Amino acid sequence: MELFEDDVWQMAWGERAAIEGLLSARRPALAIEVGTAEGASLRRIAAHSAEVHSFDVVLPQLEVPEHVTLHTGDSHVLLPEVLAGFAQEGRNVDFALVDGDHSAEGVRRDVEDLLASSAVRDTVIVTHDTGNELVRSGLDAVDYAAHDKVVHVDLDFVPGHLGRERFGGELWYGLGLIVVDADRPRAGDPVQRDRHHGGELLAVARDALAGAPARAGTSATALDARDERIAALEREVVHHRDLWQALMRSPSWRVTAPLRAAKRLAHRRG
Repeated sequence: MELFEDDVWQMAWGERAAIEGLLSARRPALAIEVGTAEGASLRRIAAHSAEVHSFDVVLPQLEVPEHVTLHTGDSHVLLPEVLAGFAQEGRNVDFALVDGDHSAEGVRRDVEDLLASSAVRDTVIVTHDTGNELVRSGLDAVDYAAHDKVVHVDLDFVPGHLGRERFGGELWYGLGLIVVDADRPRAGDPVQRDRHHGGELLAVARDALAGAPARAGTSATALDARDERIAALEREVVHHRDLWQALMRSPSWRVTAPLRAAKRLAHRRG
């Protein structure tokens, strides 16, 4: 199955299966992806959708079908513009995947841009890496209850992972699910809050494995330590994002794009 054999898809198998299931049930007429990368999730979205718009800071070296449009640049600028066009045409975005800017502020803005649009009224929104502390803090900062059309938010739709060998000691992966339905009455808070989320528990496990005292959760010392770690991780994300953007813009990356495409094609055919 291509779903599990694709070696460039930066998602766990359970996450891939969950997205495939949502797409299969939803069959979007119009879909959006924030964060194209090498196009693994885009291929699956395109397979189930009539029209797809995918956003990334650099132009991916991909062969895309005619019903896919790539938007290159800052999603915080481009996404609101594209959504405004859809709204003016009276169109609805059926499915959206948010997997681009992994800073707390960046993911918050992407989600809020989607929720602010009248083109997002009957929509399934999936967010990736909700187990990561930075991403989760950005998603937690969104005021979902301020949007009457948001009927359900489960940021642990698929739990994240604590890395052991790859990304050792780091919290990554995890899918969040945001269901938007402007025609469905909502009662109370749409956010799932009846359990500890996976990221909290994995952070405790990580600290215990590292020999550090577990977070007290409500103490000033614990909160200060958490904020310092979040700030440090924010800086690290920005640093690595800058390095990645420089790589994607480099002549060598563009020159070798046909080789990577040929490898993916040979892998699928094999």
